[in-house]
Amino acid sequence: MDWCVKLRIGVLAFAMALPATSFAAIDVLVDSRAGMQKISPYIYGKNITGINDTEKDAQDETKIASEDSTIQRMNEIGFRFFRANSGNNATRYNWRKKLTVHPDWYNNVYEHDWDITAKTIQDKLPGANAMYALQLSGYAASTTANNFNDWDFYQTNGAWAKSTLDLAGGGEVSADGQTALKTGDYRLYNEEWPADSTVAILNHWKDNLKLDMKRFEYWSMDNEMEIWDGTHSDLPLTVTQQFLVERYLDVAKKARAAWKDVKLTGPVTANEWQWCGVKSDPNAGEDRNYCWLEYFIKKVAEAQKTSGVKLLDVLDIHWYPAEKSYEERINWHRVFFDTTYVYSGANGIKNVNGGWDNSINKEFIFKRLNDWMNAYFGENHGIGLGLTETDITSDDAMLTALVYASFLGTFMDHGVELFSPWGWGAGMDEVAHLFIRYGHDFRVASTSNNDSLVSAYSSVTEALDSMTVILVNRSEKESQSVNLSVENFDANSAAKTLTLSGLVGETFVSHTKNALQSGNAVVAAGKISLELPAKSITAILLTNRNPNAIPKRAIRAVPKKTGTPRYVNGRVAKKNRNASHPMPTFAK
Repeated sequence: MDWCVKLRIGVLAFAMALPATSFAAIDVLVDSRAGMQKISPYIYGKNITGINDTEKDAQDETKIASEDSTIQRMNEIGFRFFRANSGNNATRYNWRKKLTVHPDWYNNVYEHDWDITAKTIQDKLPGANAMYALQLSGYAASTTANNFNDWDFYQTNGAWAKSTLDLAGGGEVSADGQTALKTGDYRLYNEEWPADSTVAILNHWKDNLKLDMKRFEYWSMDNEMEIWDGTHSDLPLTVTQQFLVERYLDVAKKARAAWKDVKLTGPVTANEWQWCGVKSDPNAGEDRNYCWLEYFIKKVAEAQKTSGVKLLDVLDIHWYPAEKSYEERINWHRVFFDTTYVYSGANGIKNVNGGWDNSINKEFIFKRLNDWMNAYFGENHGIGLGLTETDITSDDAMLTALVYASFLGTFMDHGVELFSPWGWGAGMDEVAHLFIRYGHDFRVASTSNNDSLVSAYSSVTEALDSMTVILVNRSEKESQSVNLSVENFDANSAAKTLTLSGLVGETFVSHTKNALQSGNAVVAAGKISLELPAKSITAILLTNRNPNAIPKRAIRAVPKKTGTPRYVNGRVAKKNRNASHPMPTFAK
């Protein structure tokens, strides 16, 4: 490790161990005219659960009541985006028969109806858009008639058989349930499902169901394809970089032909190891070994230039970090863009240059993706970034809240388009509610002279009549003094504060009943002095005495080929026109 990196880490560790009285106040500057950009509403998302998806459940009074409770809670929080395809269960969804294979449960086939959930989201969650999935494996569920009789096995043996065994389709298992004596025949519960079949759901929803397709623009290009040989091991698939790109391009081209405004997200990689860890076909004649994500970007860009058809709208990945210590978890947000952060979990990224290099210990994965997209697609490509699965939860609700707030703030600052955690724990509803209900539409620049300890994430209204500054104090044990300065915003002298601290378990009930602690702050000549509790998130709600709308010259649509405008401060866009962070377009 470089000696200066060691020094910075040592200084931070020392500072966090000092008593509160020895901390120097941290200076935070917010400029309402700097770094202005539209925040994608779709970072305020989650993988949705609790919505009935069969006709039977939709008529069950108990399940209806449970669904109503879930919907009320999500509306109280204000979610703007739901990933509604159920991950691994999406790969073999048959929209015609309303069936899908459950690869984590013997490959058994069960009823699921996305028509029902889409209608529910459209009618009962009016503030949110949803993302479903197109299937790329070439197979879909065909019948429930050949399921493994899991309940009979349980009654006979007193335990469930190992759920990942391929037992549907006539499989047989040992008495202890741990070994498949005979693997099931996939042909008995699957049917062929070409690209034409999967993309036909788009016209079905548009023409037959008459859904508002602006609410369902985003479509995930399957799920975690690179681990199909493990998660969908019953299928005869040879998973290589070339095979996956071929499947992707086939469906992408037909999806775009079926609906020109569809927003395609891919390749939906499973985890940090898989970002680079997909093997190449040795007979493919590639010029060198490629990290999987670079190869995917390269080949999709080549196909897009050849066809003249846009084939990717959001570069979508998954990430499941496993570190346990407070110090490691509290820095997870730095994995995406921070080129200086040495990440202890760096593993698959060591293959980023096509071969193992143990010296690579910095991820900055989203910056790498932006750089590759600039190189292969060209600048102003209009492709966004998304993290549609992760699990950042812990037994400590306040730590979970801090990590989640840091992710949201980082994604606000860098223009990430989609964010929908898979794991959802205590503390996250509180944070989502705070950012969504009290934040605003436009991000503005914030700087802290000790950003590792206290970060500021700021937003304003388009009219510039209101500003919210969210301060995250990551110190585990000590409070922290902060001197906040606000420029180009004539704030009223009285400001309201809302603080989350000391969370234990689930505390969110509704918009009016939650763990937010109200307070007041005094603004003098654009300056505010605050004392932040240890492990806390504090929002300062400022109003402008002399609001003026953002000048038209300061907001312009970024050049794009398709999609609706994403807005960015014109001055900043010009200054950074050659930078490595092109601005994507966001659906309204």
